[in-house]
Amino acid sequence: MALKRIFLLAIVAVSGLANAQNVLVWSTGNSGGATSQVAADLMASGAFSSVTGIDDDTGMTQPFLDSFDRVLYFSNTSSNQDPTTVGNLLGNFASSGKRLVLATFSWADQGNNTLAGSILNYSPFAVSGSSLYTDVTIGSTDGSAFWNGVNSINGYFHDNVALANGATLHGSWSDGSALLASNGEVVGVNLFPDASWGLVSGDYNQLFVNSLTAPVPEPATMVALGALLLPALRRRRSR
Repeated sequence: MALKRIFLLAIVAVSGLANAQNVLVWSTGNSGGATSQVAADLMASGAFSSVTGIDDDTGMTQPFLDSFDRVLYFSNTSSNQDPTTVGNLLGNFASSGKRLVLATFSWADQGNNTLAGSILNYSPFAVSGSSLYTDVTIGSTDGSAFWNGVNSINGYFHDNVALANGATLHGSWSDGSALLASNGEVVGVNLFPDASWGLVSGDYNQLFVNSLTAPVPEPATMVALGALLLPALRRRRSR
């Protein structure tokens, strides 16, 4: 009976995430790019019921941000945004337990486009140095659901990051830098998602789709499930 209850709770948790289809793509400092196209590409995947793309340096409010089920955030130049204000908005969103994906140049170490504020308590990555501008491909992955349908990516714009305390690394670039990590429902993708600037190709859009949708189970939950499932499986095999 206890095993059945845990299965049901796990199914409800995953189903709740899968049914959350209202996505915001929010960029700051990307007025010369195509944030709306990033949103359109995500929408074209068929994984979401709505995707809104906004480049907004100063007008974002917490109620508007919180009205979305999932958020993809990335920064570009350091025009008008205040990194602490932006980071606090994102930190408040992350504290709700909803899926938040952070991407390059969030950890750029280049001024106002580098995140500050309370989001640093949730980010899977920490700044380790100035951004990296080198050609990279996927080096290694953990084979998790983040990589479903992702066979190759050619990237260039990525940040010099370190894995934050408590975060889990899921993939690395060919230059050894971290590519994707999670810290609960906050996922870091060390890649600039706006292809209008060039220098990115392959299955990068699918990686961002997966980053917004793939379940990130709590380690404690997986241990508890394993402890209950293994004896049940052994009993079944012995019959």
